[in-house]
Amino acid sequence: MPKLDLSKLTRDLDRRRRDRPDGVGPGGRPVSGAMAVVRENLAQLEALHAAGASWVDIAASLASQGVRHGSGAPLTGRQLTALIASVRRQARKRQSRTAQRMARSDLPKVAAPRLQLSPELAERQPTPTPLPLATEEDLRREALASLNDLLKKD
Repeated sequence: MPKLDLSKLTRDLDRRRRDRPDGVGPGGRPVSGAMAVVRENLAQLEALHAAGASWVDIAASLASQGVRHGSGAPLTGRQLTALIASVRRQARKRQSRTAQRMARSDLPKVAAPRLQLSPELAERQPTPTPLPLATEEDLRREALASLNDLLKKD
């Protein structure tokens, strides 16, 4: 069995990520952004459904606003409910992981207080205005003046 070169593997993976065209997911599937739209607006979508709108109507309205399936086709009601179920499942997993983390005795329960600069460092001290730097022309004139006695005609 050949030995695996992990540094080369990492470089190859980075290159593949870099070379992947925009709008294409890891498996080569096009990314449509529908999941992000559902994730950001889940409460409003659920409120619309609770108010009596069907998932099919909501999906058609989303499609009219440019939210499409990865293939470019308009979202269907079934695809919308699948996206919603996926977002809910992800939220449950996130809550579960957070609860498990909070139950661990070796980890702090609250975040450490944010560090702050001491008052004398936090206040911006007025910086003295720097002296103007000599220009190249000024430097040339000084060099010429130092050589003036050598260049005098007798």
